[in-house]
Amino acid sequence: MKPTSILHQQFESLYATEQRFFKQIIARYFDGAQQQDVLQDFSLHLYGLLAKQQQVNHHYFDSRAWLRKVLVHFCISQLRKDQAQKNSVWQQTTVKHVLVAPELAPQREFALQALYLEALGCVDKKEALILKMKYEYKRSSKEIEQRLAIQHVDVLISRIRAKIKKKIGRIDLDWL
Repeated sequence: MKPTSILHQQFESLYATEQRFFKQIIARYFDGAQQQDVLQDFSLHLYGLLAKQQQVNHHYFDSRAWLRKVLVHFCISQLRKDQAQKNSVWQQTTVKHVLVAPELAPQREFALQALYLEALGCVDKKEALILKMKYEYKRSSKEIEQRLAIQHVDVLISRIRAKIKKKIGRIDLDWL
């Protein structure tokens, strides 16, 4: 028999007997589908250890304490790798420039807010609520229909917009 087939048989035997033990330890560190991924990665790591150290330290693989130590260190290493990846993603998405608004932006913002309040003053409370739900709270038309028990919200919103444009006397209300 080839040495690799003997090594493979030894690994399969070890893995079959200790797989439940490995899963219990991995479950302490990881959740859900990630457990299976870590178990697969650890099995590759264990096979590599078996290939390297089986000749000299074969008695290690009979000890659950040593296997636990190797698996715990492997899990900690995986957690560190995951954390490092999260941190690198965060560093890549951080903004390095501070955006400064021009001087006229706050005044324009106040003018828009006053115009918005004036527009809401042109309609009754229910219509104002519909507009607030749509534009301020970013609710979908379907959700507005369900919450307020009304039908055809999109048609109603376009009628409210026309009503506001007529009362205010401005037709350039694209923000509405």
